[in-house]
Amino acid sequence: MRTTNLKTDIVLTPAETRVAMAYVLGDIGKEVGVRLNIAYNTVVRHTQNIYDKAGIRRSTNALVAWFLAENCGIDLRELARRAGAGFLAIIVCTTIFFGSDDMMARRARRGRRRGEETEWII
Repeated sequence: MRTTNLKTDIVLTPAETRVAMAYVLGDIGKEVGVRLNIAYNTVVRHTQNIYDKAGIRRSTNALVAWFLAENCGIDLRELARRAGAGFLAIIVCTTIFFGSDDMMARRARRGRRRGEETEWII
């Protein structure tokens, strides 16, 4: 699947690296097993080992982000800071242009019987 050495080779076994690379290529669960000719339970075991060794939350997206960040030299902390700043800017602009009433979370509660009015809880 690959010919170059990756920075994650120090942390992961060759089998775990192959599983991580399959996730990066877009495969999920059983597709990884089919691609690598291994049982699904083996894929699950390797995936759990990757989560433990990398110290990441148990999510395929987190695994892919960690793998790419480690091998491509991306600083996720800086990326997270920039994304957070952009998100806050969007919230502030939305509040300024559309007013604070539109930003309020609203929840409706309906009665269990037909015909009862909807009560808005703000």
